[in-house]
Amino acid sequence: MTPLKQSTAINLVMGPFVDETDGRTAETALTIAQADVRLSKGNAAYAQKNDATSATHMENGEYSVPLNATDTNTLGRLKVLVNEAGALPVWLECWVYQANVYDSLFGGTDFLETSGLAQEFSISGATLTLLKRDDTTTQRTKTIGTTPGADPVTSIS
Repeated sequence: MTPLKQSTAINLVMGPFVDETDGRTAETALTIAQADVRLSKGNAAYAQKNDATSATHMENGEYSVPLNATDTNTLGRLKVLVNEAGALPVWLECWVYQANVYDSLFGGTDFLETSGLAQEFSISGATLTLLKRDDTTTQRTKTIGTTPGADPVTSIS
């Protein structure tokens, strides 16, 4: 599944679109309008995408399909389906993540929040900072040097 960030515009690459007769020849001149791109958000009924822009051919039957923030506003499964005359149907399975989860998992700068003892880790130079949550309202920070052989977790109080 393609990961997407909630409420964020993106251009999806879909295809290849191939000829419905021989199942092999790339379809490079399709007109894929807004109404031709159908979305199922969170397993709900299909509806046309909100973004009014048509898809554009890239090469070899692959098309760029723009989605806007409204198209990606529902967390969970997002299925994108295009059934254009002259070509076999093409679909793409996506998963929409909350912004902080997406940024944590796919190269952003946010930390993934978890429950339990260790909440966040950050490293700056030779300093490791651990945030430890004791209950739902208290958070303590302990900054320690990264001494070789030392156990940083046991030194948090």
